[in-house]
Amino acid sequence: MLNWDGRALVDTDWLEANLDDPNLRIVDATVAMTKTDTGGWKPSSGRGTYDEGHIPGAQFIDLLTELQDPDSDLNFMLPNPESFAQDMAAKGIGDDHMVVVYASAVPWWASRLWWMLRANGHDQVAVLDGGLTKWRHEARPINTAPADPARAVFTPRQRPELIADKDQVLAMLASGNGAVINALSPQLHSGESDLGYGRPGRIAGSVNLSSLALIDQDSGAYLPMAHLSAAVEDSLGDFGDEAICYCGGGIAATMDALVLDLLGYDKISVYDASLSEWAADESLAMETG
Repeated sequence: MLNWDGRALVDTDWLEANLDDPNLRIVDATVAMTKTDTGGWKPSSGRGTYDEGHIPGAQFIDLLTELQDPDSDLNFMLPNPESFAQDMAAKGIGDDHMVVVYASAVPWWASRLWWMLRANGHDQVAVLDGGLTKWRHEARPINTAPADPARAVFTPRQRPELIADKDQVLAMLASGNGAVINALSPQLHSGESDLGYGRPGRIAGSVNLSSLALIDQDSGAYLPMAHLSAAVEDSLGDFGDEAICYCGGGIAATMDALVLDLLGYDKISVYDASLSEWAADESLAMETG
């Protein structure tokens, strides 16, 4: 039986000690990210990194092509619960399994799958703190054998309170209760840089908690809890206990959501469509500066 404390992060010691547990499923969600001249990021598949070497027992899920809504015009949108459940079952991830997700660099994509699983009712999931970078630095075991777990039973139990849409963002802004949080960089938040979603800047009235400010830039590990708490307080002040996190396409926002979860906030949702939808709709207010 896995001895897990229920937190959103597990460390490398814990994972290595539990590698052989039959109830554990490990997922490599690496997406290679190349920084662009405009301050954004260009993603490409992390399959090559996985094939070169991964944590023993890990399977690869390519979030650039898998687990998306095929009927949406926007990238990376959550698929319907039944489709998500079928995909998880086919990958051997079932109701009784503990899932640990990692990535090899920036942990956005690991937190994205963490959030997707929780949004579909699977709370036995955590992100490996420091990911593959820290694991390799500590000379822990690596192999190249692909994982092929037997099909499992995954029951979809969507949790709508973790998923926000533009109407909920508008309602929160109008009420003045809670915070709408932009996880992008300060340069993108201010409009100094532009990701090309249609309009530069941020959702009018939102505040900035840059996801990259929440991790150690060398190791990729999340900052100590005291530092995370201070970063949230400095950026957000006293926002109550409810927030909606967004970014460009619902990826970086999940890092903010994970950190807020670590700090004990339990009314945190992610605006899945984020600026991909908002910036393209001229009726929705944005601001710069």
